[in-house]
Amino acid sequence: MTQKLLLIAAWFPVTLILVCINLSLLIEYGKMAPDARRLHAVAPSDTTFQLAAGGTSQVLSAHIVAADARVYLVTAFLQKHKSPMAPYANLIVSEADRFGLDFRLVPAIAMCESNAGKHMPKKNEFNFAGIAVYTGQNNGKAFDSWEHAIGWISEYIKTQYYDVELDELREMETKWAPPAVENGHSWSNCVESFQNDII
Repeated sequence: MTQKLLLIAAWFPVTLILVCINLSLLIEYGKMAPDARRLHAVAPSDTTFQLAAGGTSQVLSAHIVAADARVYLVTAFLQKHKSPMAPYANLIVSEADRFGLDFRLVPAIAMCESNAGKHMPKKNEFNFAGIAVYTGQNNGKAFDSWEHAIGWISEYIKTQYYDVELDELREMETKWAPPAVENGHSWSNCVESFQNDII
């Protein structure tokens, strides 16, 4: 009984002190300029963020390892355009990494050349990038599968364009689609527009 009375007796002064502290903090907060009252989020300096190609997300200590968001962006872009290439987004990104390409380049070229694989000269030849399709012709390079086409075209861009310093779209256009240069850069504008959509 004595302990309960002591606890109750101590509760009132402790509560009064805490109320006074809170009121004084509230008064000080009210005196601050409105801009100073805003909360700002600052990332800790020792935290690093990594993108990994693995399919799971893990949080370990101060490191965050997540699935590669680029695959999601390419998948969403291709699905939005109802492309048969959508299931190959992971391959598109991995081939871009393997050959040092912008991961958005191949799907953007595919959109400009074949509506992302929906309108190719021959559907069973998987030539989504218009390789060796010349004006007035309804044929071009043949591939056995989407995988074959994505890998071959990614390597082709690396060896025939990037390796000879034709890595900017306007430079690529002079070799990929020369008539487009005189047509207001229609090819490079198209590719750039679709690259910007993959965000």
